[in-house]
Amino acid sequence: MTGSARAIPIRIVGRRFWLWGLVFTLIGVVLVTASPWKGFADFPQFWSAGRTVATPDLLDPVRHELWQLANGVHPGFFAYPPGAAWLFAPFGVSTIEVGYWLHAAVMTGLAAVGGLVGARVYELDRRVALVVVFAWAPTLVSVAFGQNVPLALLLAFLTIEGLSRNDDLFAGLAVGLLLYKPTLAIPLLGLMVLRYRWRALAVAAAAAVAWYLAGVAAAAGDWSWPAHWFAGLGGYYAADAPSNAARSISLPGLLVGYGLPVSVAWAAAIAVVGLALPRLRRAPIVEAGAAACLVGLVVSPHSLDYEAMMMLPAIMWSLGRTTTGISEPARTRLFVAAYVVAQLLLISTAFAVSSLTVAAFVATAIWISGWRRTDVDWDGPPLPTA
Repeated sequence: MTGSARAIPIRIVGRRFWLWGLVFTLIGVVLVTASPWKGFADFPQFWSAGRTVATPDLLDPVRHELWQLANGVHPGFFAYPPGAAWLFAPFGVSTIEVGYWLHAAVMTGLAAVGGLVGARVYELDRRVALVVVFAWAPTLVSVAFGQNVPLALLLAFLTIEGLSRNDDLFAGLAVGLLLYKPTLAIPLLGLMVLRYRWRALAVAAAAAVAWYLAGVAAAAGDWSWPAHWFAGLGGYYAADAPSNAARSISLPGLLVGYGLPVSVAWAAAIAVVGLALPRLRRAPIVEAGAAACLVGLVVSPHSLDYEAMMMLPAIMWSLGRTTTGISEPARTRLFVAAYVVAQLLLISTAFAVSSLTVAAFVATAIWISGWRRTDVDWDGPPLPTA
Protein backbone atom coordinates (compact mmCIF):
# COMPACT_ATOMS: atom_id res chain seq x y z
CA MET A 1 0.00 0.00 0.00
CA THR A 2 1.60 3.23 -1.08
CA GLY A 3 1.09 6.53 0.62
CA SER A 4 0.19 9.85 -0.88
CA ALA A 5 2.11 12.18 1.43
CA ARG A 6 4.19 14.90 -0.20
CA ALA A 7 7.86 13.89 -0.51
CA ILE A 8 10.25 16.05 1.50
CA PRO A 9 13.37 16.48 -0.66
CA ILE A 10 16.83 15.67 0.60
CA ARG A 11 19.02 18.70 1.16
CA ILE A 12 21.15 18.42 -1.95
CA VAL A 13 20.92 21.08 -4.64
CA GLY A 14 19.79 19.45 -7.88
CA ARG A 15 22.93 20.03 -9.97
CA ARG A 16 25.15 18.63 -7.22
CA PHE A 17 22.98 15.55 -7.04
CA TRP A 18 23.28 14.94 -10.79
CA LEU A 19 27.01 15.74 -10.85
CA TRP A 20 28.00 13.43 -8.03
CA GLY A 21 25.64 10.77 -9.33
CA LEU A 22 27.44 10.94 -12.68
CA VAL A 23 30.89 10.82 -11.05
CA PHE A 24 30.04 7.79 -8.93
CA THR A 25 28.47 6.04 -11.93
CA LEU A 26 31.54 6.65 -14.09
CA ILE A 27 33.74 5.10 -11.41
CA GLY A 28 31.61 1.96 -11.73
CA VAL A 29 31.89 2.05 -15.53
CA VAL A 30 35.68 2.08 -15.20
CA LEU A 31 35.47 -1.06 -13.05
CA VAL A 32 33.36 -2.81 -15.68
CA THR A 33 35.76 -1.97 -18.50
CA ALA A 34 38.74 -3.08 -16.37
CA SER A 35 37.26 -6.48 -15.54
CA PRO A 36 38.85 -8.31 -18.54
CA TRP A 37 42.27 -7.51 -17.09
CA LYS A 38 41.15 -9.17 -13.83
CA GLY A 39 40.23 -12.47 -15.47
CA PHE A 40 36.56 -11.41 -15.71
CA ALA A 41 36.30 -11.75 -11.91
CA ASP A 42 33.49 -14.20 -10.99
CA PHE A 43 31.96 -14.53 -14.44
CA PRO A 44 33.95 -17.65 -15.48
CA GLN A 45 32.06 -19.62 -12.78
CA PHE A 46 28.72 -18.69 -14.34
CA TRP A 47 30.07 -19.26 -17.84
CA SER A 48 31.18 -22.73 -16.73
CA ALA A 49 27.71 -23.45 -15.36
CA GLY A 50 26.11 -22.38 -18.62
CA ARG A 51 28.49 -24.58 -20.59
CA THR A 52 28.00 -27.68 -18.44
CA VAL A 53 24.25 -27.43 -17.81
CA ALA A 54 22.39 -30.69 -18.51
CA THR A 55 25.62 -32.70 -18.19
CA PRO A 56 27.11 -34.68 -15.27
CA ASP A 57 29.90 -32.08 -15.17
CA LEU A 58 27.67 -29.45 -13.55
CA LEU A 59 26.76 -30.87 -10.14
CA ASP A 60 29.64 -33.22 -9.33
CA PRO A 61 32.30 -30.96 -7.72
CA VAL A 62 35.24 -33.05 -8.93
CA ARG A 63 33.98 -33.37 -12.49
CA HIS A 64 33.05 -29.69 -12.57
CA GLU A 65 36.52 -28.58 -11.49
CA LEU A 66 38.21 -30.95 -13.91
CA TRP A 67 36.08 -29.52 -16.72
CA GLN A 68 37.04 -26.00 -15.68
CA LEU A 69 40.75 -26.85 -15.59
CA ALA A 70 40.50 -28.47 -19.01
CA ASN A 71 38.86 -25.31 -20.36
CA GLY A 72 41.23 -22.80 -18.81
CA VAL A 73 38.91 -21.64 -16.03
CA HIS A 74 39.95 -21.23 -12.41
CA PRO A 75 38.12 -24.08 -10.63
CA GLY A 76 35.24 -23.31 -8.30
CA PHE A 77 31.96 -24.77 -7.05
CA PHE A 78 28.72 -23.53 -8.62
CA ALA A 79 26.94 -22.44 -5.44
CA TYR A 80 23.51 -21.85 -6.98
CA PRO A 81 20.85 -24.55 -7.32
CA PRO A 82 21.63 -26.43 -10.54
CA GLY A 83 18.42 -25.22 -12.21
CA ALA A 84 19.83 -21.70 -12.11
CA ALA A 85 22.52 -22.79 -14.57
CA TRP A 86 19.89 -22.57 -17.32
CA LEU A 87 19.90 -18.78 -16.81
CA PHE A 88 23.56 -18.67 -17.82
CA ALA A 89 23.36 -21.06 -20.77
CA PRO A 90 22.90 -18.19 -23.30
CA PHE A 91 26.14 -16.60 -22.08
CA GLY A 92 28.02 -19.88 -22.48
CA VAL A 93 27.38 -20.40 -26.18
CA SER A 94 30.52 -18.44 -27.10
CA THR A 95 33.83 -17.49 -25.52
CA ILE A 96 34.18 -16.07 -22.02
CA GLU A 97 34.98 -12.67 -23.51
CA VAL A 98 31.81 -12.50 -25.61
CA GLY A 99 29.72 -14.01 -22.83
CA TYR A 100 31.02 -11.49 -20.30
CA TRP A 101 30.11 -8.43 -22.35
CA LEU A 102 26.69 -9.83 -23.25
CA HIS A 103 26.08 -10.61 -19.57
CA ALA A 104 27.26 -7.12 -18.55
CA ALA A 105 24.87 -5.50 -21.03
CA VAL A 106 21.93 -7.60 -19.84
CA MET A 107 22.66 -6.95 -16.16
CA THR A 108 23.05 -3.20 -16.74
CA GLY A 109 19.68 -3.18 -18.48
CA LEU A 110 18.07 -5.16 -15.66
CA ALA A 111 19.49 -2.68 -13.13
CA ALA A 112 17.85 0.16 -15.06
CA VAL A 113 14.51 -1.67 -15.23
CA GLY A 114 14.77 -2.41 -11.52
CA GLY A 115 15.32 1.28 -10.85
CA LEU A 116 12.20 2.18 -12.83
CA VAL A 117 10.11 -0.40 -10.98
CA GLY A 118 11.53 0.87 -7.68
CA ALA A 119 10.56 4.41 -8.70
CA ARG A 120 7.00 3.21 -9.23
CA VAL A 121 6.86 1.34 -5.93
CA TYR A 122 8.36 4.14 -3.82
CA GLU A 123 6.91 7.05 -5.83
CA LEU A 124 10.22 8.58 -6.86
CA ASP A 125 11.05 10.61 -9.94
CA ARG A 126 12.35 8.06 -12.46
CA ARG A 127 15.52 10.02 -13.18
CA VAL A 128 16.28 10.26 -9.49
CA ALA A 129 15.71 6.52 -9.09
CA LEU A 130 18.14 5.71 -11.92
CA VAL A 131 20.81 7.87 -10.31
CA VAL A 132 20.13 6.22 -6.96
CA VAL A 133 20.67 2.80 -8.59
CA PHE A 134 23.73 3.46 -10.75
CA ALA A 135 25.59 5.78 -8.35
CA TRP A 136 25.32 3.07 -5.68
CA ALA A 137 28.73 1.40 -6.05
CA PRO A 138 27.58 -2.24 -5.58
CA THR A 139 25.43 -1.97 -8.74
CA LEU A 140 28.23 -1.66 -11.25
CA VAL A 141 30.57 -3.71 -9.06
CA SER A 142 28.07 -6.55 -9.45
CA VAL A 143 28.12 -6.03 -13.22
CA ALA A 144 31.93 -5.80 -13.27
CA PHE A 145 32.31 -9.00 -11.24
CA GLY A 146 30.00 -10.89 -13.60
CA GLN A 147 27.45 -11.27 -10.83
CA ASN A 148 23.67 -11.18 -11.25
CA VAL A 149 22.31 -9.11 -8.36
CA PRO A 150 20.55 -6.70 -10.78
CA LEU A 151 18.22 -9.57 -11.70
CA ALA A 152 17.61 -10.34 -8.02
CA LEU A 153 16.92 -6.67 -7.26
CA LEU A 154 14.36 -6.43 -10.08
CA LEU A 155 12.58 -9.55 -8.83
CA ALA A 156 12.59 -8.17 -5.27
CA PHE A 157 11.05 -4.89 -6.44
CA LEU A 158 8.41 -6.83 -8.39
CA THR A 159 7.65 -8.94 -5.32
CA ILE A 160 7.19 -5.84 -3.17
CA GLU A 161 5.01 -4.24 -5.85
CA GLY A 162 2.84 -7.35 -6.04
CA LEU A 163 2.42 -7.38 -2.26
CA SER A 164 1.53 -3.67 -2.26
CA ARG A 165 -1.19 -4.28 -4.88
CA ASN A 166 -2.48 -7.37 -3.04
CA ASP A 167 -1.68 -9.34 -6.20
CA ASP A 168 -0.59 -12.63 -4.67
CA LEU A 169 -0.12 -14.35 -8.02
CA PHE A 170 2.28 -11.64 -9.19
CA ALA A 171 4.16 -11.45 -5.88
CA GLY A 172 4.41 -15.23 -5.54
CA LEU A 173 5.68 -15.64 -9.09
CA ALA A 174 8.31 -12.91 -8.65
CA VAL A 175 9.68 -14.31 -5.39
CA GLY A 176 9.42 -17.81 -6.84
CA LEU A 177 11.69 -16.77 -9.71
CA LEU A 178 14.02 -15.22 -7.13
CA LEU A 179 14.53 -18.71 -5.71
CA TYR A 180 17.27 -19.09 -8.31
CA LYS A 181 19.30 -17.52 -5.47
CA PRO A 182 17.57 -18.76 -2.28
CA THR A 183 19.47 -16.57 0.20
CA LEU A 184 17.88 -13.49 -1.36
CA ALA A 185 14.40 -14.99 -1.70
CA ILE A 186 14.04 -16.38 1.83
CA PRO A 187 13.67 -12.97 3.58
CA LEU A 188 10.74 -12.04 1.32
CA LEU A 189 9.21 -15.49 1.77
CA GLY A 190 9.53 -15.02 5.52
CA LEU A 191 7.74 -11.67 5.21
CA MET A 192 4.90 -13.39 3.38
CA VAL A 193 4.57 -15.83 6.28
CA LEU A 194 4.49 -12.95 8.77
CA ARG A 195 1.80 -11.16 6.76
CA TYR A 196 -0.27 -14.32 6.14
CA ARG A 197 0.07 -14.13 2.36
CA TRP A 198 -0.70 -17.81 1.88
CA ARG A 199 -1.76 -17.60 -1.76
CA ALA A 200 1.49 -15.88 -2.68
CA LEU A 201 3.38 -18.56 -0.77
CA ALA A 202 1.48 -21.27 -2.64
CA VAL A 203 2.53 -19.74 -5.96
CA ALA A 204 6.13 -19.53 -4.72
CA ALA A 205 5.94 -23.19 -3.67
CA ALA A 206 4.83 -24.12 -7.20
CA ALA A 207 7.79 -22.15 -8.55
CA ALA A 208 10.08 -24.05 -6.15
CA VAL A 209 8.81 -27.31 -7.64
CA ALA A 210 9.55 -25.95 -11.11
CA TRP A 211 13.08 -25.06 -9.99
CA TYR A 212 13.49 -28.59 -8.65
CA LEU A 213 12.49 -30.06 -12.01
CA ALA A 214 14.77 -27.60 -13.81
CA GLY A 215 17.52 -28.81 -11.49
CA VAL A 216 16.86 -32.43 -12.44
CA ALA A 217 17.27 -31.54 -16.11
CA ALA A 218 20.35 -29.40 -15.39
CA ALA A 219 21.97 -32.22 -13.39
CA ALA A 220 21.53 -34.71 -16.23
CA GLY A 221 18.56 -36.49 -14.68
CA ASP A 222 19.76 -36.61 -11.06
CA TRP A 223 16.52 -36.63 -9.04
CA SER A 224 18.46 -36.56 -5.75
CA TRP A 225 20.41 -33.42 -6.67
CA PRO A 226 19.38 -31.48 -3.51
CA ALA A 227 21.35 -33.90 -1.29
CA HIS A 228 24.45 -33.61 -3.48
CA TRP A 229 24.10 -29.85 -3.80
CA PHE A 230 23.73 -29.24 -0.05
CA ALA A 231 26.77 -31.43 0.61
CA GLY A 232 28.84 -29.40 -1.83
CA LEU A 233 27.42 -26.14 -0.51
CA GLY A 234 28.53 -26.92 3.04
CA GLY A 235 32.11 -27.42 1.91
CA TYR A 236 31.94 -24.26 -0.21
CA TYR A 237 30.74 -22.06 2.67
CA ALA A 238 33.32 -23.53 5.06
CA ALA A 239 36.16 -22.65 2.69
CA ASP A 240 34.73 -19.34 1.51
CA ALA A 241 33.97 -17.75 4.90
CA PRO A 242 37.61 -17.20 6.03
CA SER A 243 38.82 -16.08 2.60
CA ASN A 244 36.02 -13.53 2.15
CA ALA A 245 35.53 -12.34 5.73
CA ALA A 246 36.64 -8.83 4.80
CA ARG A 247 34.03 -8.71 2.03
CA SER A 248 31.15 -10.22 3.98
CA ILE A 249 28.21 -7.97 4.78
CA SER A 250 26.40 -10.60 6.83
CA LEU A 251 26.79 -11.08 10.56
CA PRO A 252 27.20 -14.89 10.37
CA GLY A 253 29.67 -14.59 7.49
CA LEU A 254 31.74 -12.03 9.37
CA LEU A 255 31.76 -13.93 12.68
CA VAL A 256 32.49 -17.34 11.18
CA GLY A 257 35.05 -15.83 8.85
CA TYR A 258 37.01 -14.53 11.81
CA GLY A 259 36.92 -17.81 13.68
CA LEU A 260 33.90 -17.64 15.98
CA PRO A 261 31.80 -20.78 16.39
CA VAL A 262 28.90 -21.27 14.00
CA SER A 263 26.54 -21.46 17.00
CA VAL A 264 27.54 -17.96 18.09
CA ALA A 265 27.09 -16.61 14.56
CA TRP A 266 23.62 -18.05 14.21
CA ALA A 267 22.61 -16.92 17.70
CA ALA A 268 23.56 -13.36 16.70
CA ALA A 269 21.58 -13.63 13.45
CA ILE A 270 18.52 -15.00 15.28
CA ALA A 271 18.73 -12.10 17.73
CA VAL A 272 18.68 -9.58 14.86
CA VAL A 273 15.67 -11.34 13.31
CA GLY A 274 13.91 -11.33 16.68
CA LEU A 275 14.42 -7.58 17.02
CA ALA A 276 13.17 -6.96 13.47
CA LEU A 277 10.04 -9.15 13.63
CA PRO A 278 7.69 -6.71 15.41
CA ARG A 279 8.27 -3.96 12.85
CA LEU A 280 8.18 -6.38 9.92
CA ARG A 281 4.70 -7.43 11.11
CA ARG A 282 3.36 -3.89 11.54
CA ALA A 283 5.09 -1.67 8.97
CA PRO A 284 3.41 -0.72 5.68
CA ILE A 285 4.14 -3.47 3.21
CA VAL A 286 6.46 -1.45 0.94
CA GLU A 287 8.52 -0.50 3.98
CA ALA A 288 8.49 -4.05 5.32
CA GLY A 289 9.57 -5.41 1.92
CA ALA A 290 12.52 -3.04 1.80
CA ALA A 291 13.45 -3.91 5.38
CA ALA A 292 13.20 -7.65 4.68
CA CYS A 293 15.78 -7.27 1.90
CA LEU A 294 18.03 -5.25 4.21
CA VAL A 295 17.75 -7.50 7.26
CA GLY A 296 18.10 -10.53 5.01
CA LEU A 297 21.57 -9.35 3.98
CA VAL A 298 22.68 -8.97 7.59
CA VAL A 299 21.48 -12.40 8.75
CA SER A 300 22.34 -14.34 5.59
CA PRO A 301 24.82 -17.22 5.85
CA HIS A 302 26.64 -15.75 2.85
CA SER A 303 26.33 -12.23 1.41
CA LEU A 304 29.26 -10.29 -0.01
CA ASP A 305 29.71 -6.61 -0.78
CA TYR A 306 28.26 -6.65 -4.31
CA GLU A 307 24.99 -8.01 -2.87
CA ALA A 308 24.54 -4.68 -1.09
CA MET A 309 22.52 -3.78 -4.18
CA MET A 310 19.71 -5.30 -2.14
CA MET A 311 19.91 -2.27 0.17
CA LEU A 312 18.43 -0.14 -2.63
CA PRO A 313 14.77 -0.80 -1.71
CA ALA A 314 15.52 0.57 1.77
CA ILE A 315 17.31 3.59 0.27
CA MET A 316 14.39 4.30 -2.06
CA TRP A 317 11.93 3.88 0.79
CA SER A 318 13.82 6.50 2.78
CA LEU A 319 13.62 8.94 -0.15
CA GLY A 320 10.14 8.27 -1.48
CA ARG A 321 6.59 9.39 -0.80
CA THR A 322 5.55 6.07 0.67
CA THR A 323 6.59 6.68 4.27
CA THR A 324 7.50 9.25 6.86
CA GLY A 325 11.11 8.08 6.60
CA ILE A 326 13.89 9.73 8.60
CA SER A 327 14.11 13.33 9.79
CA GLU A 328 16.04 16.05 8.02
CA PRO A 329 18.89 16.89 8.01
CA ALA A 330 19.79 13.41 9.31
CA ARG A 331 18.35 11.72 6.23
CA THR A 332 20.50 13.73 3.80
CA ARG A 333 23.62 13.16 5.90
CA LEU A 334 22.99 9.43 6.06
CA PHE A 335 22.25 9.28 2.33
CA VAL A 336 25.48 11.08 1.41
CA ALA A 337 27.52 9.08 3.92
CA ALA A 338 26.17 5.79 2.59
CA TYR A 339 27.07 6.63 -1.00
CA VAL A 340 30.56 7.83 -0.08
CA VAL A 341 31.16 4.77 2.10
CA ALA A 342 29.94 2.52 -0.71
CA GLN A 343 32.63 3.92 -3.01
CA LEU A 344 35.24 2.61 -0.58
CA LEU A 345 34.30 -1.03 -1.00
CA LEU A 346 37.18 -1.93 -3.30
CA ILE A 347 39.84 -0.59 -0.96
CA SER A 348 38.06 -1.44 2.28
CA THR A 349 38.86 -5.12 1.72
CA ALA A 350 42.39 -4.24 2.80
CA PHE A 351 40.92 -3.77 6.27
CA ALA A 352 39.19 -6.26 8.53
CA VAL A 353 35.66 -5.17 7.64
CA SER A 354 34.14 -3.93 4.38
CA SER A 355 32.78 -0.40 4.33
CA LEU A 356 29.48 -1.85 3.14
CA THR A 357 29.34 -4.07 6.21
CA VAL A 358 29.26 -0.92 8.29
CA ALA A 359 26.61 0.61 6.01
CA ALA A 360 24.37 -2.47 6.15
CA PHE A 361 24.67 -2.88 9.92
CA VAL A 362 24.03 0.81 10.62
CA ALA A 363 21.05 0.91 8.25
CA THR A 364 19.55 -2.17 9.90
CA ALA A 365 20.04 -0.73 13.37
CA ILE A 366 18.40 2.55 12.32
CA TRP A 367 15.39 0.79 10.86
CA ILE A 368 14.92 -1.59 13.80
CA SER A 369 15.23 1.33 16.25
CA GLY A 370 12.28 3.06 14.60
CA TRP A 371 14.14 6.33 14.10
CA ARG A 372 11.68 8.28 11.98
CA ARG A 373 10.94 11.85 11.07
CA THR A 374 7.86 13.96 11.61
CA ASP A 375 5.91 15.20 8.61
CA VAL A 376 7.42 18.68 8.48
CA ASP A 377 8.05 20.23 5.09
CA TRP A 378 11.43 21.69 4.25
CA ASP A 379 11.54 24.69 1.97
CA GLY A 380 15.06 24.21 0.57
CA PRO A 381 15.77 23.51 -3.11
CA PRO A 382 14.10 20.27 -4.21
CA LEU A 383 15.53 17.78 -6.64
CA PRO A 384 14.27 18.23 -10.21
CA THR A 385 11.03 16.40 -10.85
CA ALA A 386 9.50 15.27 -14.10
